[in-house]
Amino acid sequence: MAKLNPKELRPPANTEQENLWKLFLEGDMNAFRSLYSTYYKMLYNFGKKYLPPTEVEDCIHDTFLNILHYKNNIGEVKKVKTYLFKSFRNQLLKTKKNKQVEFHLTNEVNNENDDSIENEAILEEVKKLIEQLSPREKEIVYLKYFQNFNNHEISDLLNIKYQTVRNILAGAIKKLRTLGKDYIHLLFLLIKD
Repeated sequence: MAKLNPKELRPPANTEQENLWKLFLEGDMNAFRSLYSTYYKMLYNFGKKYLPPTEVEDCIHDTFLNILHYKNNIGEVKKVKTYLFKSFRNQLLKTKKNKQVEFHLTNEVNNENDDSIENEAILEEVKKLIEQLSPREKEIVYLKYFQNFNNHEISDLLNIKYQTVRNILAGAIKKLRTLGKDYIHLLFLLIKD
């Protein structure tokens, strides 16, 4: 599978997302298709941390079909990315309702730079460290540093208090520092622009 540059996966600016969302709510199917194509890969990569790929695709389709079906009942959406991830995560949980849902960091979390061999080796070490975190810690670290959600958005997405997000994130970073003294500072360099 080809590795993707995270910059290519980034959604349009917030105002552009809001404009597309408003157009969609007004009935513009091109805006709906644009939202779908913009967020499909991010949702897919996020979903693979919970379910097998075929089930993830079904959940993405179900999420967008539900949004399309219930668009007249949807209130104001300030952050489209957060709304879509939350809707998708709810669909994932609904699909896995009778099973234990656990977050797993997979190899799709990559950052491509020109000096990718060295960075890839460091990123692999960082992934090994992240795998030692609890499922909730891994999920929050992934959302924060690989999907660029802020703490408030993570709080909304996971239906937990803002302070809980901060506490879990601080604990995860403390664990990562303890486990990988030589690599933790590099994580933040690798995943930033």
